[in-house]
Amino acid sequence: MARTISVAKTLDGATATTKYTLYKIPAKQTGLWTVQYIISTEGNETPHVFWYDASTNNEYLVVAGKNLGVGESILLDGDAVVALQEFDEIRIQNSGTVNAVTYIATLHLQFADAVQFHGNGN
Repeated sequence: MARTISVAKTLDGATATTKYTLYKIPAKQTGLWTVQYIISTEGNETPHVFWYDASTNNEYLVVAGKNLGVGESILLDGDAVVALQEFDEIRIQNSGTVNAVTYIATLHLQFADAVQFHGNGN
């Protein structure tokens, strides 16, 4: 059974350069990361969004290099879906200013298919 969730977090000056996990895929589930909103609520900021692939222990930069002024936003709207496996993470980080940025992600989650392994191949 699939379900759709949205998660959000606002990073401000107190959390300026700390990287946070916006969402971590639970055990035995998979997810399709379909939407990402990034909104600057106070002033100029260059937000960063990462995909952490737990199976390879690698982190990939998804959003960076776009400076947002107050009230400006970035929308990744499903044309570029990321397939997430159990324990993969969406991570977020501001560039280091004292301005607040809100990050919102929408994911479609479902339980992973079970796989049975038999020791002798039967």
